[in-house]
Amino acid sequence: MKTVVRFIKASLFPLIYILFASTLLSFQNTPLPNNKNDKDVIHWKQGRKLLQSDFKAKNKRLYGDAAAITASAFGFSITDSNGYITGSIFVQFYRNDSWWNPKYKDNENRYEILAHEQLHFDICELFGRKLFKEVLDLKNKGRLNEETINKLNSKLEREYSQYQDKYDKETNHSINKEAQAKWNKKVENELRALSSYSEYSNF
Repeated sequence: MKTVVRFIKASLFPLIYILFASTLLSFQNTPLPNNKNDKDVIHWKQGRKLLQSDFKAKNKRLYGDAAAITASAFGFSITDSNGYITGSIFVQFYRNDSWWNPKYKDNENRYEILAHEQLHFDICELFGRKLFKEVLDLKNKGRLNEETINKLNSKLEREYSQYQDKYDKETNHSINKEAQAKWNKKVENELRALSSYSEYSNF
């Protein structure tokens, strides 16, 4: 029996609250284990919105005048038992890697900041569902194995980074309120369209 655990990307998404957009940076790290009891990991859940207190990192990991930085990831775990594949998908927010700029703690725009960061996490959930959908397709075709899921991993990693980057650029990190509203609706609709793939705890 062989078990493989992979995270697509653990990414930092900064909200730069200035009039100049900054470059979106990502990092590949060693994520926390898939432990539902770990108080420093938030698993995406409908109706559970991020709070300012969820951003527990003491030091920011990006340059620039960021109001907040979200660290989130989606990934999979599979077990190969003599060619029979089982596994799960998970979408996680990392409190200890997510940072809130103290000078924005009581800022009048703090709710807009939270909403922008929440959508970064919602996009992570969206790609978790995409991953599950494609994993099920591979499994139904009898093609699910470590090689095919790693290829899927690489494909979705690229798409995910591009999607998040486009979100920040078009909304100007939430400063463009009209664009932010459009993205809120866009992601909401896409999540709804993939609602049948939201129960990804086991496959």
